[in-house]
Amino acid sequence: MMGIVVHLVILLVLVLSTDSVARRASFSSEQKTQLARIHTIRVSALALSEKGFESPERIVSVVKRRFEELGFQVVTDVTQLHDVEFHIICEERKHQQSVPRYGGDAELTNTPDRLWHGPACQLSYRLEGRDLGWHKEVHAAMPEIPLIPPEAQALDTGSSVFEQLTRELERLDFPVMLLSEWGQTHRLVTLLTDPNTSETRQLVILDLLRQFPDPEALPFLLKQIEQGQSPEQAIGALSGLGHEVVPYLQHLFASQDRAVSIRAAAAKGLGRILRADGDAEVTTLLLEYLSNAVSKITSSSDIEFPVLTEVVWAVGSIHHKPTVKLIGRLQDRLWLIYDNSPEMKKLRDVVSVVHKYMDFHQI
Repeated sequence: MMGIVVHLVILLVLVLSTDSVARRASFSSEQKTQLARIHTIRVSALALSEKGFESPERIVSVVKRRFEELGFQVVTDVTQLHDVEFHIICEERKHQQSVPRYGGDAELTNTPDRLWHGPACQLSYRLEGRDLGWHKEVHAAMPEIPLIPPEAQALDTGSSVFEQLTRELERLDFPVMLLSEWGQTHRLVTLLTDPNTSETRQLVILDLLRQFPDPEALPFLLKQIEQGQSPEQAIGALSGLGHEVVPYLQHLFASQDRAVSIRAAAAKGLGRILRADGDAEVTTLLLEYLSNAVSKITSSSDIEFPVLTEVVWAVGSIHHKPTVKLIGRLQDRLWLIYDNSPEMKKLRDVVSVVHKYMDFHQI
């Protein structure tokens, strides 16, 4: 019984949750305009060890260089004109708690950890002196409470801690995260299409465009897909644009000459739009595929596992009896096939979860 409840909760989260845009939606039109025009950033940093203040020069240097690589101008003097203030507080043992409220960004990666009291750097920005709720945190890769013998406690551990934190600031792509936060999509797509941009950074950009869609990115995402550059992630970002991109996703989904992974990503994207908008055209397309697939299944060779799995997830939000019966038929057919492959196991699990959810919803 507990397993069924867990499965239902997973599907409810999948069906009902949306990406965290509520905080950004609360920005006034004036704030959005100001953020989109940010060019000069004032960077301030504070480094605190157990013995007192440390020089933040190395930290400021890294942050300054990373912003300048994206075309921003960086100043450190508070009297110099600037558009936004970027703050970094690094501590050998974290005491400051710049933690967002529960919900929203609290579930995103690299957000402040309430339970962490080891070495950490906390990042935030202020627009006209106002904290707009963007907070990130990096940790040093070392034990939270190092076991140092009493005779060695006089040694200076602060320097090594801040070196590790500086390396973590090199790793975290906070400048790209801020481009998304500030709505500077033109800079994001410029980076995305730059041949010198690493694949890791491209994936970060595509994930941000998935979380915070912008129509300005549409032609660039289509180009990424056609050129085969991280196409599955680009399709995920494309799906966030809603009904406007349904024809593109339909084409990808229906193209038999496309790789199965591409068609599965398109099915996943269509499912996202279906859950968000209840699109009738998408509903018809997915149910037609599901119906045809169920009618043809006699062995594992008849199944496009990645595609069918994503289609089943997608139709999980369609609450009417014909769909429930169709999922039930699929479940019966799958258990008549002797196949213990990981692909079959995953498909059976997904079908089971969706079927239980639909039954639960019919009660």
